[in-house]
Amino acid sequence: MAAFLSIIRTDFRNPLLYAAWAALSVLIAIAGPFGSYIVMPLPSRLLFWATTMGAGMMVGIVIRALLTGPLGLRNRQLVVLSLATLCAAIMTLPLHALLHRLVPLRLADEVSHGDVALFIFAISLVISAFRHGIAQGPGAVRALQPEVDQDPPDLERADLDLPRIVLRLEPALQGRLIAMTVRDHYVDVHTTEGKGSVLIRFADAIAEAEGEGGAQIHRSHWVAWWAVKGIERDAGKLWVRLCPELRLPVSKTHRDKLEGRDFEVQAAE
Repeated sequence: MAAFLSIIRTDFRNPLLYAAWAALSVLIAIAGPFGSYIVMPLPSRLLFWATTMGAGMMVGIVIRALLTGPLGLRNRQLVVLSLATLCAAIMTLPLHALLHRLVPLRLADEVSHGDVALFIFAISLVISAFRHGIAQGPGAVRALQPEVDQDPPDLERADLDLPRIVLRLEPALQGRLIAMTVRDHYVDVHTTEGKGSVLIRFADAIAEAEGEGGAQIHRSHWVAWWAVKGIERDAGKLWVRLCPELRLPVSKTHRDKLEGRDFEVQAAE
């Protein structure tokens, strides 16, 4: 239940959710599907479709939280298709009945349940694509798992008390925190499940990493101590090595944070 409520809270705090709702409401109101263009003026269509879209998105958020929380689905494609299918199954009958009350009988009879189901299915896919393509920020990619000899039991997501910054990510990316790096106005958050981007100040991101031992090692980088595999020296500079694809610099003002820690030190190749 805690994971379910956490996912819902994260979704409702996401400003992209409201951007998607506003954009789709306007576009659908202008298009006026299922005869609504004929029987309603634009202001009425905008109110109708904004309300309908809002209700549908709330249903979608609850379904998505159930799929990725209690049911534990992690495959993004499976989550997206399951969400679209369930939304269509749940909302087709109510929307079809509502349209029959609002539009003339002749037009209403031309709208089948299949038409409405396909409409809901397509809108759900559009919202999922919007969420995945923009919420991650430009250039976000999946990260590789850190190199470890053996994953300790506490890396299982279900056993982790995840920091707040991690809970801002897509559920499929919520794992143990590895590092955070600044990129433009975003903070790239690296976890054991991948990499996502959050629109947040770096200082606030560090504050939200509370609960995972780590430190800022550069004005643009923060690392979790558990994930550090070694320290590299390269022409007088220090680098923290977390995995083959993640090598972060240590600034002179933060070098003292590495003192007394049992990290392997080696020269860069």
